[in-house]
Amino acid sequence: MPHFENSEVVRHILQTLIRISSRKTTKGDAVSAMEELIKKLQDKYDFLKHVEIKDIRFMETDEPVTVMSDIDGVKSNDVGKALYDIIKTMNSSLGKEAGYFFIKELRNNIQEDYYSTIEEMGLDLGVMQLEFEVNEITKKL
Repeated sequence: MPHFENSEVVRHILQTLIRISSRKTTKGDAVSAMEELIKKLQDKYDFLKHVEIKDIRFMETDEPVTVMSDIDGVKSNDVGKALYDIIKTMNSSLGKEAGYFFIKELRNNIQEDYYSTIEEMGLDLGVMQLEFEVNEITKKL
């Protein structure tokens, strides 16, 4: 299994999140939401200042996510926690109907090569999906 740098994993996951979200809204809205979220989480995760999300509607690129290599020096567990918060926040912003399928879709759209690196970061999408389901059941009770 290949091992990926933090910057590669963050870029891949954020791009995947934007792609999935843009199916439920416009790509511009998905990019804006991600940009706001990253800015909001910078207080908690200082290293997110090395992540740049650009509105691509007026640019010649179709990749809105840029991740500086500075993030590669950050402990992978810390990067995993930040990704967990990003996924959880994006998930809850889509509403409960999209929620269950959102994490499942994310799991299905992340390239298999990334799984071992993501798990090394302490990020388990299967567990996240279960947490979401348990929270939904708990709300109903």
